[in-house]
Amino acid sequence: MSTIERTLTLNTLQQLALPLGTAIVSGEANAGRPVRWLAVASGAGALPFLEGGELLLVAPSLVTEMWVRAAANAGVAGLLMTEPLAPLPLSAAQMLGLPVLQLPAGSRLREIERAVLTVLLSNSANAKERSLDIYDQLMRLASDTTDLTAIIQELSRLTQKAVVVQDKRLHIREYSVPPMLSGVFDHIRAGLEDRDLLPASFQDRHKLPMATTPTQLHALGRDDLSRLITPIVTQGIGRGYLSFIAHEFTDLDALVVQHAAVICALEMARAKAISEVEKRLRGDFLDGLLLGSMNEGEAVAEGERYGHEMSVPHVALVVRWQGAANQHPSIRRLETLVNGLALRRPGVFLSRLRESEVRLFVKAEGPNPIQAMRELAGELLRDSRAEYPDARLAVGIGQLTARANGWRGSYKDATQAADLAQKLRAETPLFIGDLGIYMFLSKQDYRDDLIALRDSTIGNLIGIEERQRADLLATLNAFFEAHGNHTATADALSVHRNTLSYRMARIAEITGLDLNQPDVRLAVHLALKIHKLLGSET
Repeated sequence: MSTIERTLTLNTLQQLALPLGTAIVSGEANAGRPVRWLAVASGAGALPFLEGGELLLVAPSLVTEMWVRAAANAGVAGLLMTEPLAPLPLSAAQMLGLPVLQLPAGSRLREIERAVLTVLLSNSANAKERSLDIYDQLMRLASDTTDLTAIIQELSRLTQKAVVVQDKRLHIREYSVPPMLSGVFDHIRAGLEDRDLLPASFQDRHKLPMATTPTQLHALGRDDLSRLITPIVTQGIGRGYLSFIAHEFTDLDALVVQHAAVICALEMARAKAISEVEKRLRGDFLDGLLLGSMNEGEAVAEGERYGHEMSVPHVALVVRWQGAANQHPSIRRLETLVNGLALRRPGVFLSRLRESEVRLFVKAEGPNPIQAMRELAGELLRDSRAEYPDARLAVGIGQLTARANGWRGSYKDATQAADLAQKLRAETPLFIGDLGIYMFLSKQDYRDDLIALRDSTIGNLIGIEERQRADLLATLNAFFEAHGNHTATADALSVHRNTLSYRMARIAEITGLDLNQPDVRLAVHLALKIHKLLGSET
């Protein structure tokens, strides 16, 4: 079971007692050695009396290669240097794996000695004081920068832990890994995004503000690593998670991770406020473009002002919820899904929430841009199913356009495709270029004639008992998908050939039609598409 380590180590002392900016210049892999006491080497060439486990404070003028070897043989935990070591003694320490900590210039030795001894004698109170020092330093950094990356890198440097910031869907937003963990971080990264591996009380992000234990420690199950994790909460809403990852933790780490989560919350709230303003301005630009209120040159200049590359072809996508308004999440939830995709695909698309849909204009690059659109839309569909398992999305994809003035036409195409996706209850994105027959069938001028064709061919089939109707309609659809091949149809339905033959005979008996006749087969295939589009309309 993972626990927070209360034995004082070199890493712990670096966090609790040594000045900020103290660096480990040798033996970093052994910085977890326990420290029993502080000793000071003052006599030229001689080691003080040592029992093992001491942190040895020494001036570099005393240190030779032989001196380093003697200190290592005496079992010291490490050397604390007031000035940089000469190359030969430093090389000897590195070969022996002896930790050497280099104090920053201007350090006051008497104050350092007092601070280290105080920590060794009384750990808990100093952990709180040191955590507040780190909090103050991070707050100063946050006031000087709007870059969460810089804050996380500094936090990792101060704690010598891997530091990971994840959003509410567990997508990694920022991370920083110290050198000693760089070789193992990739092994555990995928597991960090698995909600099932979170502590049970953190798995429902909507309940994060109510968590009675704000920080939890649990093993990651690989490389003897553990995660110290706490929620990031703003305005009573769980926005994400902050994790420290290491082989062991101290009381200081537990305090710092909570303080750091507050700073992350402030930074995320600030970034969100800026993002909302930028999103509104980009949305106003898209509205103007779709209304036709700017020419090509104005559109390109305005789009690039927002950092979007306008010189490449684009494709419009329209995304909506399927079903009635009371059967799916709010449109704001859909916008949040799209925003999450934008974070993972920075600079790829511009988006706009309008009424009951989100409009995307996506850069089309690569040899098969429409397939790339399907893949991007598929990623959004997967996000939606993961977050809202009972809800379904309708996604329409417009035609490729090389000019900004063509975005309006691509959007109209995507709207028509999204309309059909809703009518057909499509589980996959629909590209306007694949929907020619449905575009024809959806014309209101032909509605009565289409219903008459449907009723005259498969009307009797539609009127039978529901369960039998569903089986026979599925059989007909599979038959046409397989181009009339009975073996492929049976395989698609996972039924025996005899079962298929029985169903086809029942269809012929109910409809009175001979599917061996090409014209009849065409009429029935068309009637199925009409039924799929219009349902039971009369």
